[in-house]
Amino acid sequence: MHSIHWCAGCTTAAFTRRQVLLALAGAATAVLLPRPARAFTILSSSQEEEIGRNAHKEILQRFGALDSPSLQAYVARMGQRLVEEAEYTGFEYHFTALDTPEVNAFALPGGFIYVTRGLLAEANSEAEVATVVGHEIGHVTSHHAAKQLTRAFGLQFLTLGLIALSPGGREHAGKWATLSGELFSRILLGYGREAELESDERGIRYAFRAGYDARQMVNFFRVLQLKARLAGVGYHAFSATHPDTIERIDRARVLGDVIGPGAAGELRVSADEYKARLEGLPYGEKGSGKRLRIHTVAPGETLPAIVRQAYGSEARAYEVALLNGLRREDAPLVPDQRLKLVVEGTPGGSLRLEPKPPEAGR
Repeated sequence: MHSIHWCAGCTTAAFTRRQVLLALAGAATAVLLPRPARAFTILSSSQEEEIGRNAHKEILQRFGALDSPSLQAYVARMGQRLVEEAEYTGFEYHFTALDTPEVNAFALPGGFIYVTRGLLAEANSEAEVATVVGHEIGHVTSHHAAKQLTRAFGLQFLTLGLIALSPGGREHAGKWATLSGELFSRILLGYGREAELESDERGIRYAFRAGYDARQMVNFFRVLQLKARLAGVGYHAFSATHPDTIERIDRARVLGDVIGPGAAGELRVSADEYKARLEGLPYGEKGSGKRLRIHTVAPGETLPAIVRQAYGSEARAYEVALLNGLRREDAPLVPDQRLKLVVEGTPGGSLRLEPKPPEAGR
């Protein structure tokens, strides 16, 4: 966070215009950004870890881990890079890509963090994913889940939590069901406006510190917001229990403008490298046979021409543009740029383009 330091004899004329603007933006940010929620938790770090470890088993049973060792390792490396820039918690962090088309990311107490293949498919750069993962790390470092469980159960959690987590069989199943039910509802509904905005701020700071261009969070939110309106592709961070999306975008933009110029070194976006890693990633519902194919743009190629060659018409040009984070169908492309296309195929087999829909063509 930037702050303004006044001294006797100092005048505005002594600063460059850029310094003045950054100072004013820093002051505005200090006013706009939420203060951490005044809440406490009666959970110890070891209890948070135990809750997360037990819930992790349920998460894997419910969604399944993505069958891609390379992407799993990639997400884990990215996550650990961000953890190095976060507040120390003593937790051992675990990062998992889940095999579900839902566009989602969430965190369990104790450092268990997840992104879905649906989110990986919609993202268009490593920097975008980094800000999302950073946001989830922010939930962990802020102990939002533990605070929420404390609010939900109060002092009875001292008994409920310890019994549910202690060794035992069926006699503790009901206690754990109560505990995990509240935990998963928080995952789905969010932790409230102040907590979500606090995690946005932390995620952006972690990403900048780790060398990512965290301003990409704005692009990611904009594309997902547009897809939610046009195609019904929802993202849990845009639910009614979260802050207004426009507010989050505005705050992210202010933070990016304030922190970005002071970040050390060249900031990493890695759009083409990121998309190259998505080759063959399952897309859409399980069993649909749809996957991503990554197209490398040749000199002189345009998006409509690529779509026409791929699908037989230009009808899906806007759909492909949206999938790739492009604002217009006629957005200029550059040689060797990577584009995501949805195809049909089987793991380890050849990929073929989806059949042209009957209504396509113009």
